[in-house]
Amino acid sequence: MIKMTGALMIITGTAFIGYLFDRFELYRMKDLENIKRALLFLKGEIDYMIASLPVAMEEVGSRVGTNIGKIFSHVGESMKNKRGYSAEKLWKESVELYKDSTYLSKEDINNLLALGTALGYLDKEMQKNNIDLLLVYLEDEINRLKLHRHKNGRLYKTLGFLGGILIVILLY
Repeated sequence: MIKMTGALMIITGTAFIGYLFDRFELYRMKDLENIKRALLFLKGEIDYMIASLPVAMEEVGSRVGTNIGKIFSHVGESMKNKRGYSAEKLWKESVELYKDSTYLSKEDINNLLALGTALGYLDKEMQKNNIDLLLVYLEDEINRLKLHRHKNGRLYKTLGFLGGILIVILLY
């Protein structure tokens, strides 16, 4: 009976690990979609609303709402409160502060940090061009993740389950 319980726990644990691998990709994809949505809002704020950058950032942060939105809200608040700091430094500070609460990869973080170099520094058209470049990257990465997840989602779950069975067979 104890062996059976142990075997069931091992199989359940490894199946859960396979499930987690699948979920991490889904969460990363959702974070990338939220960044894309936030950047589209920001581009609209820059283009049509003629709002200052701190106000635009706070508006985008409140519209997106997730941990990604917190990055934008924090930048907006920091821009209002910390006079004399560059927008790039404040953007980097916010991304570094909230990056651990997201599922973004290092490459995603680096691309977000690169966006900060254009914020508040370049003219309106150059800011929109930099946002467009990041949007193209995000679209490609989201499509790649969807394809990868469609292809490998079941594989992770199945390998987790079968890996558990293999461990049980080897141990007993």
